Amino acid sequence: MLPRQLFKAFFNLLFICLLLLNSSCTKSNFYEKKFLIYGTILEFKFFQTPKKIADEAISNVIAQLNELNSIFHPWQNSLIEEFNNNPNASICDEQQIQMIKKAFHYEKLTHGYFNPAIGALIKEWGFHADEITKKTPDYSLIENILNSRPSLNQLNLKKGCFEKINHYLQIDLGGIIKGHALDLAKAEYQKLNIKNVLTNFGGNIYAHGHPKNRFWEVAIQDPFDQTKILAKLKLPPGSAIGTSGNYEKYFINEGIRYSHLINPKNGNAFSNHSSATVFISPQDEVGIKSDVFSKPFYFSDDLKKTQLDMNFDYFFVTDLNHNIYITKSMLEKIEWLFEEGKYFVQGI
Repeated sequence: MLPRQLFKAFFNLLFICLLLLNSSCTKSNFYEKKFLIYGTILEFKFFQTPKKIADEAISNVIAQLNELNSIFHPWQNSLIEEFNNNPNASICDEQQIQMIKKAFHYEKLTHGYFNPAIGALIKEWGFHADEITKKTPDYSLIENILNSRPSLNQLNLKKGCFEKINHYLQIDLGGIIKGHALDLAKAEYQKLNIKNVLTNFGGNIYAHGHPKNRFWEVAIQDPFDQTKILAKLKLPPGSAIGTSGNYEKYFINEGIRYSHLINPKNGNAFSNHSSATVFISPQDEVGIKSDVFSKPFYFSDDLKKTQLDMNFDYFFVTDLNHNIYITKSMLEKIEWLFEEGKYFVQGI
């Protein structure tokens, strides 16, 4: 998996470089660094920021991410791993409690399409491992987990600690942690008075300020060919985009692509959609929302209903038949760059 991730990361970086209007990634007023973390690429691109201050911000963000990893990694020697593997375990650490409360807020907001309590489903599909098993699970086990209706609501707060009342409940915050990292980065930029930086964490992109007198302009990958660009859009200061897709971490079995994105409603690793992209206007927790809000549209079989349920208008979805479904609000922000005839665009 790693070589493919690095290959795609290179093109992510290339796209951002190409889309900075009238500028070059080699100019001295840009300072850029990238890291492999959480199995994906974290990129920082500063504009007219002293190197010392930029490095301080990066160092602080990386330190916080390393701490989060030691707490929330779902299968590698973390506090959450201990909790998941012990039916009698409890969570008493205040940082964990607050993060879980935040995640539960978004579980409710997305009507359960984002559900951090389905770690057991993800594990059965073989994605709680450095190497994917590439085989479908025992569906009777999937059914047992689904029948238990795992939810963070099944954590009971007692004497300041969370205890689980469903032994199938296992926590996996992979669907929110990249967005949370962007919010941590935003706080660092504000603390250090950094004005202009673009942060890309595995396809979740946050625009802090802007270069010169224009917005940051970023690309969205073609889900069927990550070396090509599907579309581009401009990010106003304080805004973010996020994409969920079936092309980052997956395996193919008998011609069917199974992704690490597991539908909490039916326990399946298969979706009729290849990707879902959301735009988040400047607001609190803009990073988390860019991470979480793409999931409901990626999984949903009724996009209009999901749009109304979430009261959210800025998204588009590509399906496996090369159809693109897009809202009027999102269409006004997008410039399509795909080859003529490759996709059929229609409104929602």
